[in-house]
Amino acid sequence: MYQANYAFLRSIILLATLLCLQGLAVPRAYAGATEWVGIKVSNGYLLVETEIAGIPGYSLIDTGAEVNAINGGFLEAAKLDFDKGRFVEIAGVFGTERRDTYKEVPVKIFGGNVNFHDLVDLDLGVPDIQMILGATFLERFIFQFDYPNQRLRLITRDSLDLKKLRNVDSKKDRNGGSPLVKVGLSKKIDAWLVMDTGANGGILIDRDLARQLNWLDGSDRIQGKVSGVNSSGDMEHFTVPRIVFGPVELADVLVTIPAPGQSVTLFEKYAPLGTRIARGGKAKGLLGYDVLQHFVVTVDYKTGYVHIHAGGKSAE
Repeated sequence: MYQANYAFLRSIILLATLLCLQGLAVPRAYAGATEWVGIKVSNGYLLVETEIAGIPGYSLIDTGAEVNAINGGFLEAAKLDFDKGRFVEIAGVFGTERRDTYKEVPVKIFGGNVNFHDLVDLDLGVPDIQMILGATFLERFIFQFDYPNQRLRLITRDSLDLKKLRNVDSKKDRNGGSPLVKVGLSKKIDAWLVMDTGANGGILIDRDLARQLNWLDGSDRIQGKVSGVNSSGDMEHFTVPRIVFGPVELADVLVTIPAPGQSVTLFEKYAPLGTRIARGGKAKGLLGYDVLQHFVVTVDYKTGYVHIHAGGKSAE
C-alpha cells in the first residue's frame, strides 16, 4: 500500500481536445492524459526514473507484482534505514521466504513526491534499481507503455472506455490482481497468461502444458538458470513457430519451462506472516517482454482490460 496526495498526478493530466492512442479514438470531451515520459528498457525490464532520499535511480514497473517492493541491495549501498512494519511471506518461483516491510518511504516519481507504505524488502540485484512498482501503484490510472519508443503515459480512467475499446481477451486475476490475457498457443489450445512487464522472457509455462501442446517433441531446448525473488532454478528455453495474442499472430516466440525435476511456483505470491498464501487461479503462465516489445500496450490494472497496437519508432 502507499499513501499520497494524488493532486500532483492529476495536475499533469492534459485535458486535450483529442487524444490519439495509437489507433484508439477517444471522445473529444473526455480526453485526458499525461505527456509521454521517457523510460528505460533494459534486459527486457521497464524502468522509470525515481529518487529516494535524494539518491537518483530507477524503479521497475511490474504488472505481475501484487505489491510494491524496495531493493534491499539499494538500501544497503545507500546506507538508508526506514521504520519497519510487519513481516510478510513471499512465495517466489523457487521457494517461500519471510521478508521485512518498511512503513514509510518518501519517493520522487513523475515529478512528484509519494510516501510509499508497506514496501516489501526484496533483493533486486544491482543497487541502482530502487523499487518494484506493482499493483497498489499501477491500479490508480490506465497506463500506456510504448515499448518501441521506450516511453509511457498515464490516462485518467474517466477519459477512456477501455472495456469497449480493448482488442485482447483479458480480465483481472481474482487471486493476484494482475491482468490476464488469453493467448492462442495452438490452433486448439488457448491459455490465460499473466501479462507481466516484470518478466523479461517470452512465455513461461509448466512442462505439463508444454507436453500437451507437443512442444517437447523434437524441440531444440537450451538449458539455463532463472532467478526469482528468493532464489534461482534450472529452466529450459526454446522457440515455438506461432502464437496468437489479441489480433496479432507472432512467430518464433521464446518459451521457458522448468527443467525436469525442477519444482517451481509460476506465480509469486505474498501474505502477511501467519496468513495463507493464495494459490492457483485460471492463469497457466506468464507473458513477458519477448512478446510485449513489439507493441504499444494500454492496460487498466484495476479492471484487467488490455489494448495492443503494433508499435513503430516515433518521428518525435
